[in-house]
Amino acid sequence: MDETCSRHNDFCIAGRLRMLSRVITSLYNEAFAAEGVTFAQASLLMQIFGEPGIRQMTLSKRLQIEKSALSRDVQLLQRHGWITDAVRAGLFLTETGKQVAGRCQTRWKAMHEQVGGQLGPEAVEALAQISNQILTLKIDRN
Repeated sequence: MDETCSRHNDFCIAGRLRMLSRVITSLYNEAFAAEGVTFAQASLLMQIFGEPGIRQMTLSKRLQIEKSALSRDVQLLQRHGWITDAVRAGLFLTETGKQVAGRCQTRWKAMHEQVGGQLGPEAVEALAQISNQILTLKIDRN
């Protein structure tokens, strides 16, 4: 890396965000591995648990996930028996899926507290503000 790239205001914003995403995703994936799911799959289970009958299109937009990637995860969760197979009626968890989603929620809370504690309240607040600004860029572009 040359000297100009080492200054904080000269890094590639997209590259830095992707790198940070991979770091955090890796931490969360490790936490969810015991449940046999990735963080992305756990997020889907928790979203469906919180809003039974949610449509894939709504989840895709809300979570900013490509439709094809979401469809693959939904199919995997169906094969595990955690989501009903009547996808056209919306997404619903089976009883086993509800149990897994509940355990994922517990793991998520623990990770959220751990990572938030390590970052500190100022960094978490700054991240919230930056996130809101970035989401505004997405809205303004359209």
